[in-house]
Amino acid sequence: MLSLLKKRADELMERRRQDVRDQAEELAPSMAARSCPPSGPKRSREEEEAHTRRAAEREGRRTRRRRAREMKSGSTAKHVDGMSSDDEMTELEATAFRNQRDTIESDARLVFSDVVDEFCSVRGVASRFESWRNTDAVAYQEAYVSLCLPKVLGPLVRLKMLLWNPLQDGCLEFERAKWYDTLILYGLKEGETEDGLKQDPDLQLVPIIIEKVLLPKLTQLVEAVWDPLSTSQTLRLVGLLNRLMQEYPTMLPSSRALEQLVTAIIAKMKSAVENDMFIPIYSKQVLGGSGGIFFQRQFGMAVKLLRNLLAWQGVVADRVLRDVALGSLLNRYLLAALRTCEPVDAAEKCSMIVSTFPCWWFQSQQQGDCVCLPQLQMFTAQLKTIAQCLDVSTPAGREAMEQLAKILQTLQAQ
Repeated sequence: MLSLLKKRADELMERRRQDVRDQAEELAPSMAARSCPPSGPKRSREEEEAHTRRAAEREGRRTRRRRAREMKSGSTAKHVDGMSSDDEMTELEATAFRNQRDTIESDARLVFSDVVDEFCSVRGVASRFESWRNTDAVAYQEAYVSLCLPKVLGPLVRLKMLLWNPLQDGCLEFERAKWYDTLILYGLKEGETEDGLKQDPDLQLVPIIIEKVLLPKLTQLVEAVWDPLSTSQTLRLVGLLNRLMQEYPTMLPSSRALEQLVTAIIAKMKSAVENDMFIPIYSKQVLGGSGGIFFQRQFGMAVKLLRNLLAWQGVVADRVLRDVALGSLLNRYLLAALRTCEPVDAAEKCSMIVSTFPCWWFQSQQQGDCVCLPQLQMFTAQLKTIAQCLDVSTPAGREAMEQLAKILQTLQAQ
């Protein structure tokens, strides 16, 4: 199942990157010419036809997304190009995916087809151990069953979670699964008191299962499937991890499974910045034409990634998050793009960028401190440069100046 999900994710990612390459080549022929020797062969007829087909498909998907937004909200005024995700599949691709998924699900049902139910289901195995615990609690504890039980049940839970994909819309929460209901009530007696629960040797059964089974599963999904440029996937994943860390005591910094998951998340973040970010730097004459649309879309995509990365605040360490989101994405890509914009447009884009920052980064201002994050020093310098270029004699210039003043005050860099 993981291979199937990875194949689809890789195809969508490669399609997105190919679309960017195609548009950059269309709008910057001189740059494309410099990328290959003048004597090099031109594109073949087949390559030209493939390029034309990809362009038509790309525009068709954009048109369908725009119509979907119009039907949903009645207006596209608030939409920023580059903020939507292009994850549409053709009907043929979707059908093939569903068929392969159904085949995997059918095969999974046959794994224990020749095993008695009480030895191949979570409920059956748990009931056997629970019966032992109820009839001879001393022998149960002396046999260290509480240490062995998560390892015994782990493969069964893993099989039940084979199709679980919390990155997907409509995925059933694991707390609603039958295996979870069975294990959360394991060993619970009628009239059980809080003091009695504290002495329960199996109190950590579910948290350990979460750590040993679900976290490795999440790590695999992050490495193979998660797209940092997808806001919906990112918010689902962040929400799930926040809930796990708040509700399950095994989710500690010392947990190796949690460490591996966070490491995978950070690696995927860095990969997105390195491999998916491209903001063309054109002259103002080009920006005034069709090149401007491509520039605006790529800038919007970069701001979207910045917002998605900063959504991990509280899960990923602030130092790492600031290095990736601010040090790499903001300072290397977004600032370079801001320098090519007209002052009023640049001020508006600065507001978009600042809206992604966590508010608590700047709460020390309320205490009278004046602190600017080191990674934001280049950004604040650019803000001041833009302010100097504004024509405050025009209404747009005055409004932009007010925006910049508020931003500088927020960043505590007046």
